[in-house]
Amino acid sequence: MSNGIDIVYIKRFENLINNENFLNKCFTTNEIQYINSKNIHKLETIAGIYASKEAFLKSIKKGINDYSVKDIEILHNKNSDPYIILHNEIKKDIEYTSISLSISHDNDYAIASVIILF
Repeated sequence: MSNGIDIVYIKRFENLINNENFLNKCFTTNEIQYINSKNIHKLETIAGIYASKEAFLKSIKKGINDYSVKDIEILHNKNSDPYIILHNEIKKDIEYTSISLSISHDNDYAIASVIILF
């Protein structure tokens, strides 16, 4: 078992929310669609998804430059519960039994926690 946690300052994403290059570099098409569906809470959503990717990398003792963050996809089920799908190299490199993800935001910060069972 391993865990990772990340906290981000939500306002950090104010200038990035409309930056196509940033969005396409860091988020999958599904993630961008989900972010755009959150009219009122768009900044909190993008911050939470980004924090989730960082928390996952911390849980596997890797950094932001070790894998493409687009290969860590944060999706939501019909109850809006977040979950992680891995793609490409990271999917090949990480053998796991389950991944648990929790995202929260309040006022100026978003936080994500990831627990992986190997």
